[in-house]
Amino acid sequence: MEHKKIITWMYLGAMALMVVSIPLSKFMMSVSQFTLAGTLLLDHINRQRALGFFKSPTAKVILLFIPMGIMLLAESVYRIFRKFFQKENLPAIIFSSIFLLHIIGLLYTTDLPYAFKDIRVKLPIFILPVIFSVSPSLDFKKFRFLILLFTAAVFAGTLISTQILLTQDITDTRYISIFISHIRFSLLIVYAFFILLFFIFREKGFRFFRKLIFFLIAIWFIIYLFISASMTGLVILSLTLLILLVIGLFRTKNIFLRIGVPTGIIVTLGLFIYFLISIANDVYKVHPVSFSNLDKKTAQGNLYWNDTSINEIENGYYVWIYIATREMREAWNQRSDMDFDGEDARSQTLKFTLMRFLTSKGFRKDAEGVNKLSEEEINLVEQGVANVIYHEKSHFYVRLYKLIWGFKHYQISNNPSGMSLFQRFEYWKASTGILKDHWLTGVGTGDLDIAFDSQYDKMNSQLKEPFRWRSHNQLLAIFIGFGILGLIWFLITLLYPPIKLNMFSDYFYLSFFIIITLSMITEDTIETQAGATIFAFFTSLLLFGRKDKVRI
Repeated sequence: MEHKKIITWMYLGAMALMVVSIPLSKFMMSVSQFTLAGTLLLDHINRQRALGFFKSPTAKVILLFIPMGIMLLAESVYRIFRKFFQKENLPAIIFSSIFLLHIIGLLYTTDLPYAFKDIRVKLPIFILPVIFSVSPSLDFKKFRFLILLFTAAVFAGTLISTQILLTQDITDTRYISIFISHIRFSLLIVYAFFILLFFIFREKGFRFFRKLIFFLIAIWFIIYLFISASMTGLVILSLTLLILLVIGLFRTKNIFLRIGVPTGIIVTLGLFIYFLISIANDVYKVHPVSFSNLDKKTAQGNLYWNDTSINEIENGYYVWIYIATREMREAWNQRSDMDFDGEDARSQTLKFTLMRFLTSKGFRKDAEGVNKLSEEEINLVEQGVANVIYHEKSHFYVRLYKLIWGFKHYQISNNPSGMSLFQRFEYWKASTGILKDHWLTGVGTGDLDIAFDSQYDKMNSQLKEPFRWRSHNQLLAIFIGFGILGLIWFLITLLYPPIKLNMFSDYFYLSFFIIITLSMITEDTIETQAGATIFAFFTSLLLFGRKDKVRI
């Protein structure tokens, strides 16, 4: 009995390490998985044989320690998988078969080194369902401890990121998430938000003061998503909240909720649309210019180059008029150590960044315009900031402004490079091109990069080399890798386990499922170590690792 109690606390300790590590440390994320696996092996080891061996003469123990250890571990693994492959564990077996899909894809891949790297990334999707389905299930008290510890770790991560934003020279808020990618961190924030909502409104075991703290942290999570300009996080939070509210409305008979909630949604949506229109007006506004009366020469007597055929606008001013390139070069190179004809800190052509920034200020692109810039503004150009608005406005405003500006620029140039939303259109276009030739079996586990590189060349894509990425859609990634049958099986692995276990009525699982599924529309969610671990850990914990279901 004492042994079982120790093992139970070892499991809980390893899970606690995992939930803290997921938002805060990739390295400890791996360590915690090894700890969980080690605890599982120890739990299923033949204790009588092990204790009997260590009671043997010392010489025998020393001589046979390694062979005996290997035999005991092999027997433990056999016990684990004999227990795992039971009929009652069919949902866990089905879910873990996502890993088997990738193993099958090795049979017809050509880039084996990348394929084995991908197999290593996906390993949690196999290991974690095994661990949770054969380990002792958590009661609600222990589950509550873990889920709130996770929320505290996410909260700590947001504070660290905010401190970086406030104390360092940050021009792109994506870089303030230093532990995992900003998109996956935003998914964790959204899930932590919904966890807190449950404990604020549904949990009766907490007093008012503690619920007030939960409420303030939940509000902070929303504020942080705005501060960090995480459009993915804000959109997924909004859609998840909308879906849960609609489900709740169908189940409630409260007339005030049935009227108040839709009204609140409509008002919120209307305010956001109004805000969006005001930003679009800023993007599309134009300060009138008489092209027939443009000045011909700079203050230094050099000729301007004016191209009135290009209607590119920056903050209301025309970009391609009043350009004196030689003057700009000389003035810039006197004020900056970064070459005018080189690249800025974001690998963009510096002279074009400078031209856009000068235009956004309403300055001409000549020596006089460059010399009007402050030292701070020179530094902003060096860092790749192309519009003064990007520095003056809030990060959330700037994020929306860039999206609308990107759409406008995409309409003119048909080149989405550097604009994340519109790059995705190119990724999806390339994906459909690959699928025309490989729709049945896909390209295999390791050949996605090869297939995309070839397709971008084939379609003469205007995407620059650094932006030529993969599908940014998990379903397309699976379809391209394993064909139509692989896609169908992947959908089965997502849907069968929760349907079989009746877990779509569980608040914690349903909210996580909505969040992770929505993320798969615009992201290769499980194609990274962090993404695969988040997906596998929470799915396994919520479906296979606890006793009590919490109805929505």
